[in-house]
Amino acid sequence: MIKVWKNDRLFFLFIFLYILGIATLIFTTPLSPGEAELFYRENGSLAIWVARLFHRYFSDSFSLRLVPFFLGISNLWLFYRLLLDEFPKIEDRRFTLVLFAIMPGVIAANVLLNDAVFALTLTLLFLLAYKKKIFWLQLLALILLLSTATAMFALYLAVAIYAFLRKEYPLAILATILFFISLATGLYNMGGHPRGHLLDLFGIYATLFSPLFFVYYFYALYRVAIEGPRDLVWSISFSALILSILLSIRQHILIVDFSPYLLAGIMIPVQVYFRSMRVRMNRFQSGYKIAGSIVLATLIFSSAVVILHRPIYYMLGKPHYFFASELYEIPQKIEILRKKGILCHSPVKERYKALYRFYNMPSCKP
Repeated sequence: MIKVWKNDRLFFLFIFLYILGIATLIFTTPLSPGEAELFYRENGSLAIWVARLFHRYFSDSFSLRLVPFFLGISNLWLFYRLLLDEFPKIEDRRFTLVLFAIMPGVIAANVLLNDAVFALTLTLLFLLAYKKKIFWLQLLALILLLSTATAMFALYLAVAIYAFLRKEYPLAILATILFFISLATGLYNMGGHPRGHLLDLFGIYATLFSPLFFVYYFYALYRVAIEGPRDLVWSISFSALILSILLSIRQHILIVDFSPYLLAGIMIPVQVYFRSMRVRMNRFQSGYKIAGSIVLATLIFSSAVVILHRPIYYMLGKPHYFFASELYEIPQKIEILRKKGILCHSPVKERYKALYRFYNMPSCKP
């Protein structure tokens, strides 16, 4: 199953169809409430400001998706460059890249305007710069990461500890300074009372990776913690996972908070899987191959639901409980109001106001 990726035609056909599929989703998926809020937020990362610049020239909502689209394509290239030192076989590298590309969280980040895809780009860029020992590029990536509305302190902490242990003091000092800046600037809320959001967190990660893949990812991080080798990629992913679990006890964790730092470590469970399977003779590998096929099948199913969410939504009769329903309900309501000649909307939830504003539908005055 993995050796099929030796075929250049098959691999590049997948890349072409993947880019085409993401481009199609950009044009066919309505703007979400979260994207509208991010677009009108006073501050924002460099990626958000570029999206606002694009919107000046293209008034449609797809202009906001150009930034995540191009960042998503660049992430494929950056991730593959990282794999060159991780897997000696070309089919292993390509297989891991395909897994990374079809992760539900990666697909969503490549389509919707968000800070997670920019944070993922900066994380991959930093890891590649670290491998190539380009300090100025490490510095640039870490500083730009500070502007994203994610839990970047998890990465800074992991880098600081890892660099101190390896006696790389310039990087360690830089990461430590940025860690305290990220806490002091209040870009992430560290407060809250114990509320028990742990189950919600695991639900988020199950959505991000697919349920069975996340379970194995969790196991792989633990396995590497016990046996090694514990490199910088593992340090970042492990720190992000542990900190998100600890913080979820006190507050609700958003999907964009820690996802970039976990998605950057997709190669870890693949490495653990290959090591565990290939040390055994062929006749004893069947159990691993069956288990791997089941995990891969659930991942493909989860990805297919994300990619085909629009036809599924209409096939199910536009149910309100569908995960993508809020993407379509508000534009439908606005269209109905305009057909009736109504040019304003009645009171709505706070998180929907920005989306109504984007569609030029103000709130009705008393």
